[in-house]
Amino acid sequence: MKCKTFFWVTAGLLFLWVFCVVLFVTVGQMPVFDTELRLNKLYDDSHLVVMRELKEEGGVKTGTVASNKSKTMVVAASVAKAERPPEMTAVQREIADRVSTMNQWCQRLHPHEVDVAALPAAKFSKVLVDRTHRLVLCEIPGVAQNDWRRIFLYLTGKVNVSSHLKISAYDAHSKHAHLLKKLSDFKPQERKAILEQSLKVLFVREPLERLVSTYQNKFQARYSKYFHESFGRKIVQRYRRNATAAAKKSGNDVRFPEFVRFVLDAEHESTDDLLNEHWERYYKQCHPCMMGYDFVGKFESLVDDTKEVLTRSKTLGKLKPPYVADTFRNSEKSLNGFFKDVPQSDLKRLWNMYYPDYNLFSYPYPEVLHTLLRKNYHDY
Repeated sequence: MKCKTFFWVTAGLLFLWVFCVVLFVTVGQMPVFDTELRLNKLYDDSHLVVMRELKEEGGVKTGTVASNKSKTMVVAASVAKAERPPEMTAVQREIADRVSTMNQWCQRLHPHEVDVAALPAAKFSKVLVDRTHRLVLCEIPGVAQNDWRRIFLYLTGKVNVSSHLKISAYDAHSKHAHLLKKLSDFKPQERKAILEQSLKVLFVREPLERLVSTYQNKFQARYSKYFHESFGRKIVQRYRRNATAAAKKSGNDVRFPEFVRFVLDAEHESTDDLLNEHWERYYKQCHPCMMGYDFVGKFESLVDDTKEVLTRSKTLGKLKPPYVADTFRNSEKSLNGFFKDVPQSDLKRLWNMYYPDYNLFSYPYPEVLHTLLRKNYHDY
C-alpha cells in the first residue's frame, strides 16, 4: 500500500514539474518577457531588422545567425522622433534621427571607443579635410563625390573660377586634386585633433539604386574605357558562356546580371583586382563607428542636406547656388527593369552583402527585393 502511494505521489510531482517547465518555456517566448523587445520600444518600428554582427571593420558575417537569442533581437533602422528643440527644422530633425540611428548601431556593434590616433593612415584615405572651415567629409563615388570635391576645391581659394560648378569633374580628380587634403595625409595626433575640432560629414545613397547607377555610368556608358578594359573584360570572360572574341576584347557590353555576379564574387574573394570603391559598401570605406560622424546626408535629399552642411560650416555665403549639379536617381520602375533578370539567389546574396549599410543609414528593406523575391524571403 505504501509503495502504491509513493508511486502516485512521485508521478504527480513529476507531472507537475514537467508542466511547470513547459509553461515557463512557453510563456518565456512571449514579448512581455522579451527584454530586448521592451527596450527597443523607444525606437520607430517602421522597418525592424534582425540584428547581425559586423566584424571589426574587417567584413561581414553572413549565413546563419550565431544564436537563437540574436534572431529575436530587433533594432529599429530609424530612431523614433525624439524630443527635439522646437526651433529645429524638418531637415535638421531628419538628420539628427539618422545620426542617432547610426550611433545606436555602433554602440551595439562597437561598444568600445577607438583611439583614431592608433589606427593606420589607410583607414582615412577617403576623408577630405578643410582645416580652415573645420570640415571633414568622407567622399563616396556615386554619392555627389564630384560636387563635394568642387566645393572643397573652391573653398581653398586656389582655383580661379567664378563658381565651384565651373570646375569640371575631370579637373577635380586630376588637375586640381593635389589641392585636396586627406585625413590620411596628417600625423596620428593631428588626425585626432582634426576630428575633435571639425564637423564630420558623410553622404550615402540607397545601396541598390547606387549599384544600378554605377553600372549605367561605368559599364553602359561608351566613354568609360577604363572600366571596360579593367573590369568589363574580366566579367565577360568569367560569366558569359560562348562569349565572342570581340566581346571578350572590348568588355563594353557587360550585362547587368553579369555585373551583379561579379560584384558578389568580388566581395567574397576580396582580391585587389576585383574590389572597387564604386561598389564597395559604405561602412568599409568610411568606418562610421570609428569616425563618429556628426552629419549623415543622403543623396535622396541632396540639395537640402548640402545646404545644411554649408550652413553649419559657415561656408554657405561663399558659394553660389545651385550647390550641386547631379541629383538624378533611378525610379522604382527602372530598378525593377534592371534587377528582373538577376537570379533570385543573387538577389538574396545582394541583401546579405549590403544589409549593414541599410541598417546603419536608416534605409528600409528595398522595395525591388520585395517585388522580385516571390518566395517571401525576408532575411531582416
